Amino acid sequence: MTFGLRLSAVAVLAVMAAGLVEGCSPADADGKPTTNSQAGTTSSAGTSAGGASAGSGTTPTSGSAGAPGSSGSPTTGGTGNSTAGSSAGGSAAGSSAGGTAAGGSAGGVLCPADATFCSGFEETTQPAKTKFIYNGQPDLPWTSDFEVDTTLFHNGKSSLRVKSGSGETGTSGSALQMLAVEVGMGTFWARLYMQQTEFDIGLNDMGGAGEHNAYAGASDSDVTNPDVFIEFAEDIGLAFNTKDDVKRPEGYGYVNGGTKGFSLPKGMWHCIEINFNSDTREQKLYVNGTLQIDATDYPKTVAKPLKFFRFGFAKFHGPARKVWFDDIAVGPTRAGCL
Repeated sequence: MTFGLRLSAVAVLAVMAAGLVEGCSPADADGKPTTNSQAGTTSSAGTSAGGASAGSGTTPTSGSAGAPGSSGSPTTGGTGNSTAGSSAGGSAAGSSAGGTAAGGSAGGVLCPADATFCSGFEETTQPAKTKFIYNGQPDLPWTSDFEVDTTLFHNGKSSLRVKSGSGETGTSGSALQMLAVEVGMGTFWARLYMQQTEFDIGLNDMGGAGEHNAYAGASDSDVTNPDVFIEFAEDIGLAFNTKDDVKRPEGYGYVNGGTKGFSLPKGMWHCIEINFNSDTREQKLYVNGTLQIDATDYPKTVAKPLKFFRFGFAKFHGPARKVWFDDIAVGPTRAGCL
């Protein structure tokens, strides 16, 4: 082989070795290629993960983006995109075929093999296994309060948006706008990505500590008003709320005669992981990979085991707002942040 000059045998061997190294796909923590169970493809993960320290409250630190994988470029969407690293170490972009990126707090994958529910909201139809929950006249379609949005997404090509923002309300006219999925077990993990573009998550429209509203939670049934509902909510910042028994990150809430809310910046995706356990009555909240709430002996009593996970928006105090969700995974094991 000549390109105007003759390469030495040593140089040729060096070029061949470099080609072999470049052609190898990175592996996950178990030494196996990272896969996307929805697309059924193997991804080439980015060469480096976005590193950053964990956020501690009102302005969590974002990690820088990892270098793109050899077979694809970062996926972007609207004002938010998947190239931004989370505060516990961001992910590099996945392959152009839709493969999962490596990295994150637990080396997460988009859809764990044992997930009871997993969706990136890539279809315009109602997500499989979900039930539309709202207050109002019966038999309304789920599109009354939700839409698949292709203008803003964390991964893939679309996300799920709650129709609940300034100048817009869901046609159900309900303050409760949620989808419920059956989990069928008393303890489980839920991983979701969420974003708001108008307000910081956990704050109200005036920039103060937000009053009580809910974004997700675990319940004993899929009815509108279940007996047991452990909310992932905002109530003077992000919190757990069960019948007004509120647990917040340490050092937040009513502090020194005032209020101090744990909030997340608007205009960017945040990874929320929750470990619900009605058997031991211990509920854990991880934000961008960092444990923020470890609520033991909570709630004080659980009359029935947790069997459903629900997500969307429940406007108890308001204001109305637009909320986006993406890459939700629910099941017995932790999916981790992508």
